[in-house]
Amino acid sequence: MLQHHAVLRTELFSHTRGGAPLVDLWWLSEIVTALAGNLLGWGGIVLVAAAVVATCVWLLHRQLLAEGNDLLLSTVLTLLAAAVCATHWLARPHLATQLLVLVFAWQLRRFQRGLMTARKLLILLPVLTALWANLHGAFIFAFVLIGAHLAGTVVSLARANVEHRAVLRRRAMVLAALGVACALASLLNPNGWELPLHILRYMRSPLLMGFAQEYLPPNFRDPGMLPFVLMLVLTLLTLWVTRSRLNATDGLLLLVWIVLSLRMVRNAPLFALVAAPILAEYWSTYLRAAPPSPFLRWYRDVSARLTSVDQMAGASGLPMLATIAMVLILAKPQLFGGPPLIRTELPAGRFPASAVQFLRHSPDAVSGEMFNEYAWGGYLILALPERKVFIHPNLDAYGEKLTRQFLQVNNIRPGWQDVLARYRVGWTILPRDHPLNQVLARRDDWNLVYTDPISSIYGRKQ
Repeated sequence: MLQHHAVLRTELFSHTRGGAPLVDLWWLSEIVTALAGNLLGWGGIVLVAAAVVATCVWLLHRQLLAEGNDLLLSTVLTLLAAAVCATHWLARPHLATQLLVLVFAWQLRRFQRGLMTARKLLILLPVLTALWANLHGAFIFAFVLIGAHLAGTVVSLARANVEHRAVLRRRAMVLAALGVACALASLLNPNGWELPLHILRYMRSPLLMGFAQEYLPPNFRDPGMLPFVLMLVLTLLTLWVTRSRLNATDGLLLLVWIVLSLRMVRNAPLFALVAAPILAEYWSTYLRAAPPSPFLRWYRDVSARLTSVDQMAGASGLPMLATIAMVLILAKPQLFGGPPLIRTELPAGRFPASAVQFLRHSPDAVSGEMFNEYAWGGYLILALPERKVFIHPNLDAYGEKLTRQFLQVNNIRPGWQDVLARYRVGWTILPRDHPLNQVLARRDDWNLVYTDPISSIYGRKQ
């Protein structure tokens, strides 16, 4: 895209779908990442991801303090939310969604609390929606947030007395207009209306949605899910304790995001970012009104001392110094030469680096098209661009039919040989212990071309 100054509109990287129409769900994120990588190498990509993560955590903490919560509670909830998000702190476009969900939720809360005018809301959020639609395909969560606020306002309107109905009615009209404005703004992308339709088609496919682990429900036996479990338990406790005082909008937001996070583990960070300000508000109210107790005295004492230390520190320039240090550390090879201070290259133990070197030095060792390990698709596109892959992890480019054909071969189901013949596959590159390797090793028309502890290459005999 940088070379040709154009957004990708056709699939270029696979021989199975080469030339097929392509809807790029995050082209702008790819541009930003590529520019950082070209300028500073792998460290530049890490730097962009780290900057987005740090901004997200900083904004959440700032929001909790701005809403009148004390420093100790704000810090604890921010750290808990950050721990939930940490499982998805990867240098990928979805970091933009974490940041924009936080900003959207914050501005909608400000409007709900009367701290933002309708005019500013109707300007700011559609602009952010247009940006979001070009950064990452999960911009549809903007409408989840707006919809929850609109539904909560309608519920409150039905319950309200006469003196509050005019305000709530006007708020509902603004939120409805906001939804329309954001929907129109989301069409300001290279694919126009085709982008949301493409996303909806993808989400309606159980096969494609269930293929990646991040689209599956959370595995509560995974120790890494402990922060999410703590946030979930705290949220359910809050819903129970404050059920009579919880306003409809906050209750709907918590319930909707609990359901979304239990449906897909990748939504757990978004749930934490939306829930933290709501939990902070209600626990702040509870702690201020609670009767004296040893725990409460201890809490208030620690909170007062922490606030005093924070005020005395006054380190206004510390974030800038930390940013400069991070840039110098990650950009060292480009700025000062020598090896990097932080390892950022792709780990050779996870990808077939030695096999790629073999193919570069012995290009005639294999012929025909490739059948590859699904998780290696992106690496092979990067490391071996002269060879087209069978599949790569952006499954929305392939659809259900080709994904089923890949699984047919990968799982050695009846007809797998016909699939390989249909796509003129002449060689495979798979993990060494892959079951297909064992089958090919026993066939007379295939032979082992290369093997190492990570991968094996089998080629069809001529």
